[in-house]
Amino acid sequence: MSGSDDIPGPIGLCASAPHRSVLGLLLVALDLPAYRGLEQDLKQTPPEHLAAITNDGHAQTILVSAFRNVPALASTIPRDLEIYLAEMQRANRDRNIQAVSQLREIVEILRPHKIPVLALKGAADVLNPIHRIPEHRYISDLDLLIPSEQSKQAARLIRKAKGLPTDAALLTAGAHHHLAQITHPDWVFTVELHVQPGSDTVSRILQTDEMFRTAQSTEIEGVFIPSIENRFLHHILHGMELRHQTAALNLRMLADHLRYLTILTKLDRKRALDRLRAVNLQDWQSDLTELAQILASQAMPAEQSWASKAIRNFGNPSAARLQDNSFWIRRYAQRFLTSATYRRQLLRKIFSPAAWGEFIAFHRDRRNKFR
Repeated sequence: MSGSDDIPGPIGLCASAPHRSVLGLLLVALDLPAYRGLEQDLKQTPPEHLAAITNDGHAQTILVSAFRNVPALASTIPRDLEIYLAEMQRANRDRNIQAVSQLREIVEILRPHKIPVLALKGAADVLNPIHRIPEHRYISDLDLLIPSEQSKQAARLIRKAKGLPTDAALLTAGAHHHLAQITHPDWVFTVELHVQPGSDTVSRILQTDEMFRTAQSTEIEGVFIPSIENRFLHHILHGMELRHQTAALNLRMLADHLRYLTILTKLDRKRALDRLRAVNLQDWQSDLTELAQILASQAMPAEQSWASKAIRNFGNPSAARLQDNSFWIRRYAQRFLTSATYRRQLLRKIFSPAAWGEFIAFHRDRRNKFR
């Protein structure tokens, strides 16, 4: 039976065979070489563990491509697991088609009122895929940036068209960077209308006016996507804001980053890095890039590097969970002490059972992601 000491290269830093297996399959699915020992790791990995780790990392739509790229690997897992992964990818292709249809419906509501829509993150990836196999990219909702002066009108129009409530509280962002989520039984995806691209950290670099000014058109009239440089920056800022301090490896984020490194020019990457350096966040890009590059090349990282810690943490869910808990305690304390808006919001919600339920559900979900 193989252990991490028997695995050469950076993946050997991961002490868990199931986690190494998932990481190895992800790389093979993205047209990168398999590490020595992957077949043995797969044979000793319970299929339900592989599925759970994959699902929690939102990579369940990617892994079946590994068995197409290297058919011999399919003999190391049960046939029903391969069928499950193939069905996840097929279903995601249909899901992404539904995302485009939903975007078309939304823009038909807004176009007569000359309200432009900028599709962010996954919504942009559906319209202009970064992956060679578009159905690799799993999205959970539609994040749409609307000019702030038109956001209330946009929310009212969409809600009215779908027969949803249009209460004033649902049409303002308050302390958030997006309005109340819009859901409807006819729609697969929840819609978030953003008044700014993301959190305050994200919006320090990505500003609404600049993003619209440099946006690119899509096949849907009235729907735009950010420039490739801004998409790359949003991927880094959104992905690393809650992961950099804890050196957390996320499978979907890693897969996207590997693709960005393939399609971006060196100039695009340098411009993005310069913009991050201006606010002292350059490590978010350089650390994630180092992780992707050492996994792609199977070169060893420095002992105490972020990439080294991320690989070790990925294979040690208990340690990763403790680091995540510590991060959130520090984050809540910092926000309470430094943000009057956050303090007011917290004090309003402290006696709300619904708010406590949402808080508990959020952290229960986070804990369940460390498997």
